[in-house]
Amino acid sequence: MKAVILGKSNSRRIEMKNYRPFYNGMSLTDILVEKLLKHLDASDIFLSSENADIKAVADKWGIQFIHRDIKYTLLDTNTVDVVQGVCKDVPGDDDILYCSCMDPLFDDYGNMFSTWEDVKGTHDSLNVVYPLKKYFLTQNHDPIGFGFGYWHKYSQFIPPTYQISWANEILSRSCVENVKYMVGEKPFWYDAYNPTVDIDTEDDWELAQVIYGHYRGKENG
Repeated sequence: MKAVILGKSNSRRIEMKNYRPFYNGMSLTDILVEKLLKHLDASDIFLSSENADIKAVADKWGIQFIHRDIKYTLLDTNTVDVVQGVCKDVPGDDDILYCSCMDPLFDDYGNMFSTWEDVKGTHDSLNVVYPLKKYFLTQNHDPIGFGFGYWHKYSQFIPPTYQISWANEILSRSCVENVKYMVGEKPFWYDAYNPTVDIDTEDDWELAQVIYGHYRGKENG
């Protein structure tokens, strides 16, 4: 298994999102690398960035650095091209953990990797999703999985809908080469249950800091 971290530095909504201090002086990238090093050798972890100066972050952790073409960090570049552009620089024919730093609360890599070993014979990707039992409505305000009045269900009986975070996917090389996307032709959907915050805005950032700090505080007693 190799891991490639999508560590661009030209984030638009939150400047230097992946590298600004997030918790106790550690950035989101630092937090992710620290977690991955519990399961993978440093030689198998690659930090991909368009900014050559970011190599200093990779060197600090002893992991590998990929200087990514800037076009693979731009919003007008098709996602298919980004997946191919990032993964082609990861050497070997190993499966690839294609991951980003935007979900610092996810830390289930051990079980995720073990599950992949069990299912990869019949699946070409593993994709992390979050099952949600919420009172969602369609754009026409029709209830999804429940009804109004006598058809009302308590939330625990609502069929789950699923949120995909795009923060953690395992891709076989065949998925990269043939599908050219983060979800394969035969995906395995991996249910995650950690609190999750998709950090897109400064408000998301502050909320994630509070939640992450709470759980780190509980870990440290």
